[in-house]
Parts: sequence; C-alpha cells; structure tokens
Amino acid sequence: MTVYAPASVGNIGPGFDTLGMAVTEMGDTLTGFLERRNGTDRIESISGAWTELPMDPSQNTATIAARWLLDKAGHSDLRLTVSIRKGVPGSGLGSSAASAVGGAMLAQVLCGSPFSGNELLEAAALSESSVSGGYFLDNVSASLFGGVSVSNSRLGQSFRFGSLSGLYLVFLIPRTLLKTSESRKVLPQEVPLEKAVGALSNTAGLLTAIHLGNPDLFCRMLQDPLIQPYRQKLIPSFGDLEKVSVDAGARSFIISGAGSTMLALTDSPQGARTLQSALEKYIQENKLPILVRSSTIDSEGARHVASTDL
Repeated sequence: MTVYAPASVGNIGPGFDTLGMAVTEMGDTLTGFLERRNGTDRIESISGAWTELPMDPSQNTATIAARWLLDKAGHSDLRLTVSIRKGVPGSGLGSSAASAVGGAMLAQVLCGSPFSGNELLEAAALSESSVSGGYFLDNVSASLFGGVSVSNSRLGQSFRFGSLSGLYLVFLIPRTLLKTSESRKVLPQEVPLEKAVGALSNTAGLLTAIHLGNPDLFCRMLQDPLIQPYRQKLIPSFGDLEKVSVDAGARSFIISGAGSTMLALTDSPQGARTLQSALEKYIQENKLPILVRSSTIDSEGARHVASTDL
C-alpha cells in the first residue's frame, strides 16, 4: 500500500502550539507491506531527505507509529517493510510529523482501516514525541486531518476546524536548519499581558476568518506579537526577506512552525506569482541558500494513494 501525508505549518502566526495547517505540494509518501518473517520491521529506503534520517525502525517516527498500531490491532506476529520518500524540505514544515502520520496511515490501510481518527492521532503524536522530546499536536493533527486544526496538547485532543480557499502561500526554505529545541530556548517564561492578549485576539480572528471563508481577514490576523519577535532573530535575513515580501504585495509574513522556514501570504494567484518572482530575484542576486516554493492549504490530509509493489 502507498500513503501520503502532507507537510504542515505549526503555530500559524499567533496560534502557538495550538493551530496547525496542512499545505499542498510538499509531503511524505510511504509504501509498505506486511509479511510473516523473523526479525524486526525494516526500512528498505529513505529518499529525498535534507538530513540523514534513521534507518533503524525503532528510531524513525514512521515505523514507530506504524508498529504501535500494528500491535494494537493484534498483528505483533507480522513484520513491516517500508520505503519512505521524503517530500518535506527544510525545517519548520512538520517533517517528522508527516513521517509519523504517514506511518500511522500506512498501518491503517494495511490493517483494513480499523482505527479511529483519534487513535491515528495518538500513534503519530506518541511517535513524534519519542524522538523529539516534546508532545505537540499542531503538526501531526494538521497533517492527519487536513485543513486547519485546533489542538490542546495538555488534554491530548485535536480537531479539524475547517479549511479556506483563496489563500496563496509562498514558502522560503533555508538550507540551514533550525531545531525546534533551539527555537524554544529563546522564549521567555513570562510575557507582557498586552502581547498575550494580542496573540489571543489574533488567534480568535484567524478562526473567525476560516469560519467566514475570508482570506483577507485571515491575512490580517496572522501577526504574532508574542513569539515571533524572539524567534525571528535566529533566522538570517528574516527582516530583509520580510521587507521584500511586503514590498511585493505580501499580506503577511510569518515564521513557519519554529523556523527556519518562513511564509509569505497573499489572497490572489497573481499576487502569489508576483511575490514568488520578487523573492526568487532577491535570493538569486544575494546568493542566499533558500528554496522558494508556492503552495495552498491541503484540505484532505493524510490519505491512501495507491497499492503498489516496492
């Protein structure tokens, strides 16, 4: 069986550790089968990764999630063989979450779809937390359910809130990666009340925009007064790229997840083309090691795409 799990944007501006958004044109594809044999699960190959990823099935989020569900379904006697094609570039687009969700979805289709959405979410979240050291649901829930999701990691619950058409995304993906753990180190333990209220009101505004189907309001509510001012200092050329984006017509410019990926947004296809052209020109002229990719919201989430041989 072959499954696909899309990349995702965690936080979505002010929605720190709460909001997630699945995106098109980037994601992980996993192909696998079950058989009775001695030994352990096996990762046949990993391609397309920007960094070296573990081939040990006990250390890879895809196979950890799959094995958890296979055991839950009573298939501890079966061994999984899987090939992973990584399509999530850089850092800040939920790469480990996409692999975890892909592994959970692969187990789901191989077992005949016995699991609920919450069980798939639990498997993916536990898998990602086992290698990342933190239990966060914003990326895994978005990749699994599609569209925009709302999560409460403390309660271990996530919900698909909805989706939004007419929103165009231009990602700037540096070759230099930034670990989430490093991004968290710069955050203060206490923040000014007015900034907390600002982030809360903008988060509510984002959900209102999705409910109303209003991409203009969505862009206006993306400002993050609480977290982004601390994290943007860790990303080289952030200020320059933000200025180029705004000058080219971007409605908003935010950090994708914990970075280093950045995201410029607009509400028209022509605006997105203009924006991408201006950014590519600036990046080329200044010889910046940054990839530019256009996208939209992926409303479908993780899915079974084919049944093929390895």
